[in-house]
Amino acid sequence: MEQRKTGRIILLSAFILFICLSRGIWFFAEKYLDSENYENRQMAEHPTLTAENYETFPDEYTSYFNDHLPFRNQLISLNSAIDYYCFKRSSSSYVVIGKNDYLFYSRTDDGNAIAGYQGTNLYSKKKLKSIAKRCIAMRDTLAEQGREFVLLILPNKERVYSEYMPERYGAPADMYAARQLYDYLKENTDLRVVYPYEELMKAKEELPVNIYRKTDTHWNSVGAYVGARALLAELGIEMPALTDEGMQIVTGDPSSGDLASMLNLSGMLRHTDHEYFVEGYDTHNMQTLEYDFSTVYRYRAENADPRKIYVIRDSFSSALAPFIGSQFDESYMRYGTTYSYDDLVSQDPDIVVYETVERYIGGLSKFSLQ
Repeated sequence: MEQRKTGRIILLSAFILFICLSRGIWFFAEKYLDSENYENRQMAEHPTLTAENYETFPDEYTSYFNDHLPFRNQLISLNSAIDYYCFKRSSSSYVVIGKNDYLFYSRTDDGNAIAGYQGTNLYSKKKLKSIAKRCIAMRDTLAEQGREFVLLILPNKERVYSEYMPERYGAPADMYAARQLYDYLKENTDLRVVYPYEELMKAKEELPVNIYRKTDTHWNSVGAYVGARALLAELGIEMPALTDEGMQIVTGDPSSGDLASMLNLSGMLRHTDHEYFVEGYDTHNMQTLEYDFSTVYRYRAENADPRKIYVIRDSFSSALAPFIGSQFDESYMRYGTTYSYDDLVSQDPDIVVYETVERYIGGLSKFSLQ
């Protein structure tokens, strides 16, 4: 009994000592340690006590203290590592731990990829008709201006690598929102729609590397090349298959992605995957003129397709962009949230592509060119 009491005193003393000394140690160690915000939210600011906020000040200061605790990232990483390695448990409600070091995205208010996987987010006939009407309106508006229009839908990682999903989610649904919309548009309209699911699954079987990043929500350069090749084929441009003679997939540095960051395990999970680079196709001496994730990717190539392409994009186009850019004399790819009709008109493209990953196809029901 006496030993147990002594042990508790030692543990409590060590904890108090750590709390007292941590600020001083952090003052010298902060510049050498990781203190980046990985939580995709604004950290609480230091509150000032006023006559107006005296009742809420304690809660405000607690939030500030918790957000700026010394060694916060290191403590979170330690907790996440214990959860991940000891219990195979996720420390983030947004991340699902799969098999073979695969992580998957489960945030319900950001596209809800799990609902897409399970087929619980199917559209009504009325909704499908409404989306089709919007897409046709876009196509017709552009056609009147002499421009081509193509809709590009990219599959979620959860479906492409369903074999690594946890057993509790079951098998992927045969019918799901992206397939439902694709089938409806192909059967009821003459829209040009590209959904490279079959091409990606074929590449996955044939290639010795993964085509989506293990610890990220996105595909890698290999998957993006397959997607770009499918889109370009629709536009009359032929690119070699990755299995053709002369094509090469080069393995780069170890890599971790956004899902690993959400778990605060970027460093620990880097060994699970690599960057990959595709070589062997004609890049037409492509030059990158502008590369800003949140606004515009812009490229120029030599002796490529003379048409100018304009892509209304999401984050999946980051890996896609250089492959498309290499095949047109001019390429302009605008992030969807910063799109404006004036910008499109000012660029005067010959081709307009609306690109969306599967989990964001609902955005088509609200998007308008003008």
